Amino acid sequence: MKRVAMGNKGSFARVLLCTVAPFAMFQTASIATAQDAIEDDTDLTVVVTASRTEESISSIPGTVQVISGEELQQAVAANGDITTALGRYVPGLNLSNDTLSGLGETFRGRSLQVLVNGSPRTSSLRKVNRVLSLIDADSIERIEIINGASAVYGDGGTGGIINVITKSADKEGFSGSFSTTISASERNVKDSAHVLTSVEAGYRKDGKSIQLNGQFKNTGDLFAGNGTRVPEDPATGQGGGSGIEQYNISGRVGFEAERFDVSIYANLLKMEQDIEFYSDFTSDPVSQNTSDLYKGLSPMEDAKNLTATLNVYDLGLFGDANVELFYNDTERRSALVPLSDANPFTYSPDPDRSQNSVFMKQVGVRTTFDRDLSNLYEGLEFSYGGDFTYEDVTQKLPDGRDIMGPMEQNSFAVFGQLKVPLGEMFELRGGLRYQRYDLSVGDYTRPSGQIKYPGFPILDVPEASVKGGDAVYDATVFNLGGVMHVSDELDLFAGFSQGYSVPDIGGFTRRAVDYEFKAPLADIRDPLVTLDPALGINRLDPNTWVEWETEFNFSDLQPEAAIVNNYEIGGRFNNGKYSVATSVFLSTTDKGLTFNPAASALTQRKERIWGAELNARAVIDANWSLGTILAYKEGVYDYDEDGDLDDALPNNRIGSPFQATLYTDYRFENGLSLHGEAIYGSGRDVDDGNPQSEDLKLKQTFTVNAGAKYAADFGTVKFGVENVFDTKQTNVTASSGRNRNVLAEGRRVFLQYTKTF
Repeated sequence: MKRVAMGNKGSFARVLLCTVAPFAMFQTASIATAQDAIEDDTDLTVVVTASRTEESISSIPGTVQVISGEELQQAVAANGDITTALGRYVPGLNLSNDTLSGLGETFRGRSLQVLVNGSPRTSSLRKVNRVLSLIDADSIERIEIINGASAVYGDGGTGGIINVITKSADKEGFSGSFSTTISASERNVKDSAHVLTSVEAGYRKDGKSIQLNGQFKNTGDLFAGNGTRVPEDPATGQGGGSGIEQYNISGRVGFEAERFDVSIYANLLKMEQDIEFYSDFTSDPVSQNTSDLYKGLSPMEDAKNLTATLNVYDLGLFGDANVELFYNDTERRSALVPLSDANPFTYSPDPDRSQNSVFMKQVGVRTTFDRDLSNLYEGLEFSYGGDFTYEDVTQKLPDGRDIMGPMEQNSFAVFGQLKVPLGEMFELRGGLRYQRYDLSVGDYTRPSGQIKYPGFPILDVPEASVKGGDAVYDATVFNLGGVMHVSDELDLFAGFSQGYSVPDIGGFTRRAVDYEFKAPLADIRDPLVTLDPALGINRLDPNTWVEWETEFNFSDLQPEAAIVNNYEIGGRFNNGKYSVATSVFLSTTDKGLTFNPAASALTQRKERIWGAELNARAVIDANWSLGTILAYKEGVYDYDEDGDLDDALPNNRIGSPFQATLYTDYRFENGLSLHGEAIYGSGRDVDDGNPQSEDLKLKQTFTVNAGAKYAADFGTVKFGVENVFDTKQTNVTASSGRNRNVLAEGRRVFLQYTKTF
């Protein structure tokens, strides 16, 4: 792809500081401060490949962030989960739920798309994913983030895109490192101990390189601030952060020549969680039921991923070319949850016949061409390309029966982006993307089961025949934006971008349950008998019966695809000592997707989300820096479909509307550095318009973390404490996911040793 011009040292310094300053939190003796690094190294280049072409961040009309792998290390040292760091330091992204899944971890109130080396790891067909929580943090070179809907990538990134770039060998000869981390709670050091070990090795010579990374992770129990154990499955089937055994192996080989370069990345992941007890969802907060041994299979993940990337430069009329081929094969098993108010439908009281797994395969190619058209107009650039993805997604019980319609989908897209400079002060860019999804859903028989709602007796649900069908979703979306370079220190931007996504098709087809209460006319007139479960049934009259629907058709169940409109204005300022990046946004759609935990149902409604974000950092001197990251978001939707957006979006979409992170770092001359941070969440108390469930009041949260790092010839030692004051508080994201209070982990102490070769 095209190379970004370096310019002079001063101009590049402004670009670099504007990019990484809000996240340069962990400065140490082995790493110069941001200002020193800029002054000492003129070979650095800051680009953002999440936009599909390499661009300096200063030219992008939107909120873009880059977090280096080094900057991740302190934030993830205690548990190795990168969602911890992203939730704290990416404004608009909800805090980590401390479970295996991405439940409730929305981005600006909407779904996020996760890429690894530019290739997708999430599927819009079945939105059950654990991608971020299982990535080896030590294998990451950097993470690139685009906030808001994207018309460039498509395929589900209506809230934002997170692109994880893995390491490649960048030093001539052999290189490598070894790292091991031990962490525990003082409540019970033995039972709570986490062990995380990572090894990496690389070799590079004459443009040829190979990079290998391996990780082993074993986690113990989690203890809340009040000393109780955090349940092993606190959010009904999502799994938890305790009892995990995980192996993660990845490798990347590359070859670079004058006119082209090629790389191949492969990743193998195996994870299992050992659950000892079921969770008690009737208690507040959710607790571990030590009298009820877990009887299901272990939640697990078995993933194989392969990505091949080819860059060819100077292809004449075609410009520079990028071609990515990818293959993903994943088996993902959820935890078993017995029938209860928290899980109102199961397929069988027999654990061997009610637990389910998702099987997903993806094969695809993405092409991007980047053409310099300066011969027509100075600085004019045109990027274009096309995408194709084939997906095969099923969800099955242990005995092989389908619990949703088996799905196959071919998706096609073409796009074009134009960048036009207007003098030295202005840059405009805009483009179109046409996206088409050809979906085929197979016939299946929804197994019989049992259903339970508060106030009901347990009802037996007969099996049902679900006829599949074909559907075509397509749309053309566009983006338009501009940047004004007011001065060397200040950029202002404004942009509009659309995202297009097919919602959780599998979630709709697996919920093929419909029924009607029947009773004699006299009973219906009886005000003491309520026949509508949406209004809450208090009792079931002996003369009342249930009539079940036993035949369904996909055409009656299928949801509609959604176009999300994202409007944003903001600015970036940096004078070498102070840096500020700020934006406000508005996001709208007519077909937003919400999940109702009380009925285990998905619905689509018109909705609107708005918010503001701020990153600010000050370099006080060569040793001391401090900063803050603030984010606010809120949203409404039309729950009752009366045309008015007068109900608050559910907590599982918004979480805490206001989040703040304050941090400071100090570096001593002897190799010691200190880091401290405080994270605040506002909580939320709203009415989401849903009469089927009581709105959960999310409480305020406040967490203080501290750490130290010492770098010497023998290696680097890190020591830290998460939740220094052992505060008892809820995990807002996990609580909002299923509308039940879940406690967050209390104090955890960690010690890490790293040796780089």
